[in-house]
Amino acid sequence: MDGTPAVSGAAPAVVPLRANREFRLLWVGQALSDFGTAMTSLVLPLVLLRSGYSTSATSTIGTAVLVTAMVLRMPAGYLTDHYSHRRLMLVADLARLVTVGAVAVWTYLDRLPIAMAVITVVVAQVGVELFRPSQNATVRKVVPAVQLGTAISLNQARAYAAGIVAPAVAGLLIAASLWLPFAIDAATYAVSALCVLALYHPLRRAEAARRADGDARTDTGAGAEERAEGTGERAPGGADSAREAEDSEEAVLAHMSGTGAKAPPRERFLPRLTAGLRYVVRNPFLRTIAGLAAGENFAFQALAYALLLGIGREHDGAAAVGLAMSAAAVTGLTGSLIAPFLQRRLRMQTVMASGPALAAAMLAVAWYTDSGIAFAAGYSALCLLTPVNGAVFGTILATTVPENIYGRTTTALGFTAEILQPLGPLAAGLLLAYFSLSGTAALFALAFALLAALALLMPSPPVTADAKTAAA
Repeated sequence: MDGTPAVSGAAPAVVPLRANREFRLLWVGQALSDFGTAMTSLVLPLVLLRSGYSTSATSTIGTAVLVTAMVLRMPAGYLTDHYSHRRLMLVADLARLVTVGAVAVWTYLDRLPIAMAVITVVVAQVGVELFRPSQNATVRKVVPAVQLGTAISLNQARAYAAGIVAPAVAGLLIAASLWLPFAIDAATYAVSALCVLALYHPLRRAEAARRADGDARTDTGAGAEERAEGTGERAPGGADSAREAEDSEEAVLAHMSGTGAKAPPRERFLPRLTAGLRYVVRNPFLRTIAGLAAGENFAFQALAYALLLGIGREHDGAAAVGLAMSAAAVTGLTGSLIAPFLQRRLRMQTVMASGPALAAAMLAVAWYTDSGIAFAAGYSALCLLTPVNGAVFGTILATTVPENIYGRTTTALGFTAEILQPLGPLAAGLLLAYFSLSGTAALFALAFALLAALALLMPSPPVTADAKTAAA
């Protein structure tokens, strides 16, 4: 994994990411976990179909995943800001280990019930929602600001790599036995849990760097709990620190609203739960990102289903769709690897506009030539530059959002950015019902051209000391 040269001055030397023990543990554990999860998400519907369930019954697992994700997105951010990140990640891994292991045993012994499959995907999605913000917050603490872009890109690359390798491995394992992919997935969760257990003091290096740089930010109760985990002792002043964190988060929100007033020290649960959402709404930059990302995610999801339905209904369409999805995964992996390079050399607005602009150009070609290959190329163009957007936004959030509401802010931003995604498949179906594939391509080309133009008009992100360091 790529590193960054050490910076001079009072701050301690920045070690390469490959030598960063905490980041390496997180990356390796999640790389294996992503691989196992990608296999299970592919194998589980096939197992249900082979067991005699109808396609409509099998589709309920997809609905269960979507509903669980939307319901738990913001509560997971609240838990991230108020509880130990290490413990949340460990609970998520162990819960998924138990459920997927049970599916492996049941599939080996008998026909898998549809209810158990739904429970499994719900628990798995709960684990994803708990693990993701806690992992992001931990990466922010164990990786210096100058390396955050590279770290986020490497995290995205592992997911795309899993999407490339897992389907082929899953096909071989299914041929051997239906229960084998689930058993391997359970083993990957066990390895990930062991990697999380090995995280003793994830805040030590980051806090030392902040003290050396003269950062005046105060420590929160959550951070004290993280430092106390290695010894098993209770963090001193935990309750008082938690109350101070609540006070400071309200002070941040008051500052964003321009009042400068401090809220009462003890606020009810619901306002604390929605603190991240209010921070996004009151921050002009994050508010603009949320709106633009919601439009792009909706169009991206609709384009994916238009590709699946429009090309899949043709002769030999299944093979063509599979090839297109594999190509998109390869371009996504490529985008993750080039993200740090582009992030350092392009304006954020240019990065945000590049994906939709390139997709619009390819879809215009698909409309003019009536080419399914050009249609698939438009989808791959989005997959190429989406990881670059993710690296840019992840770095901006990690260097500008206050630490005590970081988890709630990132999950609130994800919630608002994905709120229109469920309508994407419906939109694709309606478009293909009234238009040909080339006509649908023309409408998508116009939509992505509009999104590219809006991206160029976005305001610049706020600049903090950490952001200046990360951009150095």
